[in-house]
Amino acid sequence: ELGLRYAQERIQFGKPIMSFPRVFGKLVMMAVEIMVARQITYFAAREKDGGRRCDLEAGMAKLLAARVAWAAADNALQIHGGNGFALEYPVSRVLCDARILNIFEGAAEIQAQVIARRLLEGGN
Repeated sequence: ELGLRYAQERIQFGKPIMSFPRVFGKLVMMAVEIMVARQITYFAAREKDGGRRCDLEAGMAKLLAARVAWAAADNALQIHGGNGFALEYPVSRVLCDARILNIFEGAAEIQAQVIARRLLEGGN
């Protein structure tokens, strides 16, 4: 959202930077990846709500969401250019927050172990 808003408001060469292919390409991929992460999270939640085992799906959701959050934050910072490092822009903090997800939610390697174990057991 921060990257999109900035891309719509920031004017370069007389037009919003959103109109530049490299910028809107980043925003499109961010939107796609966020949607995929959201959907796998919803799927894991539906499995849990249905009383079914969901550690495989939950592990996948956590792993993907942390990676997507990092990639989206990094791309948003890139869209902001040098302004992304200025403390008055919230995106500078978002990158730090996104990085910590891999630690708080279990390191990516741990999530990968959970997923691999379930796949080897014959999970979905």
